[in-house]
Amino acid sequence: MKRHRFFIDPRAIQGRFAYIEDASVCGQISKVLRLRAGDEVILLDGLGFEYAARLVEVNARKAQAEILHRQMNKNEAELKITLYQALVKKDKFEWVLQKCTEVGVTHFVAVQAARSEKTGLNEERAKKVLKEAAEQSERAIIPELSEIKTFESALRKAVTPDTPTMILDASGESIVSSKMARTRYTLNVFVGPEGGWDEAELEAVRGLMREGYPLEIVNLGPRVLRAETAGLVAAGIVLNR
Repeated sequence: MKRHRFFIDPRAIQGRFAYIEDASVCGQISKVLRLRAGDEVILLDGLGFEYAARLVEVNARKAQAEILHRQMNKNEAELKITLYQALVKKDKFEWVLQKCTEVGVTHFVAVQAARSEKTGLNEERAKKVLKEAAEQSERAIIPELSEIKTFESALRKAVTPDTPTMILDASGESIVSSKMARTRYTLNVFVGPEGGWDEAELEAVRGLMREGYPLEIVNLGPRVLRAETAGLVAAGIVLNR
């Protein structure tokens, strides 16, 4: 039988027991899933380890579990992708967070682009989506979510001499022939809003390319993808090479 998985504060693990005092986790265990003492679960410390555990005590405010076994989670990809996603409507952005977490993205940065439809983000709700998607997909970590950045500040943060960066745009070369897509350790991927990047944003990218920074403008093929789909497709391609 598949055991439910829960991210907890690593400080809750104390020797042979875990003492959980996160009300949201305890409520999920006791009220939503109706687990009881004796049921087995998987606890994740967010640092890479997972713990097979048996519930000893559980209520809506706290839970105690006996640790049965500890092991390193092996589901994290060697390549760490940071997705710079231009803001789109709420439900679409949450879909991006959910699906790209399932695929393996490790860090998200919301970008306020010139053509973005939206200007804000419910960070509390977004982080809940990330946590639930990481649990469902049996990840070892919860991806990070950075504060909203303008395109200019996001580009300054991302572009360094050591970190390859891909800007998705129809004007670029195919991702199939991209050198950046073959990187092994870290990669930044920029996805524009509906309507794409404007010319000033693309010119800023081209200027950095002329200066020799490891940047490429790439496309995902002849079909036009939605803003919320492009990052998922790009991540899937590079993570499975």
